[in-house]
Amino acid sequence: MPSPARGLSQPERVEISSRRLVEAAAALIVEKGWEATTAAEIGRRAGYSRAMVHARYGSKDAILDAFFLHEYVRELSPEPDPASSGLQEAVGHFDRVRHLFTEDREFLRAMFVATFEAVKTTSPLRPRVQAWLNRGVDKVETGLRRGIEDGSVRADIEIARATSDLSAAIFGVAYLWTVEGSTYDLDRELEYVRDRFVREYGAATR
Repeated sequence: MPSPARGLSQPERVEISSRRLVEAAAALIVEKGWEATTAAEIGRRAGYSRAMVHARYGSKDAILDAFFLHEYVRELSPEPDPASSGLQEAVGHFDRVRHLFTEDREFLRAMFVATFEAVKTTSPLRPRVQAWLNRGVDKVETGLRRGIEDGSVRADIEIARATSDLSAAIFGVAYLWTVEGSTYDLDRELEYVRDRFVREYGAATR
């Protein structure tokens, strides 16, 4: 078990250990999926004892909640930027996924694996993934509506159809990258579908 770094406060040590446990959980999600992973395995991967993991979280599901509260997950669905146009807000999801791909592609891969594992109706991931996806959909819809008002989005679009198009595009390329690995250029494909979305739904293209 690693010794706490000298000079750190208790809250800082808690933050470090929590981050290590979430990162360990992410690595194991990629390797074997969430349901096949145990809390003890997460603790061992992070370098902590099972007792410490239990004391910190109490249950495996609490670690999963921490995973979905990770700063990377929050960054994928931030609050709207008043300085951006509605269209920029809607396509910002492509930009944030590309940014996370650059920053920590293994954590991004864990997020996608968890998303696809949630297709099972009995999966404990399902309600968490659904809540996360619903927040993203709401923000895209809000961006498109604002874009119609500010003139950056075509006024004649069907918002539900455009939102579904964007979601399908992101998760379609995400699935191919998750399965094919380094042979699939995720960044290039995300850029391509982002540009297509702007061409098809942006008011400037009319």
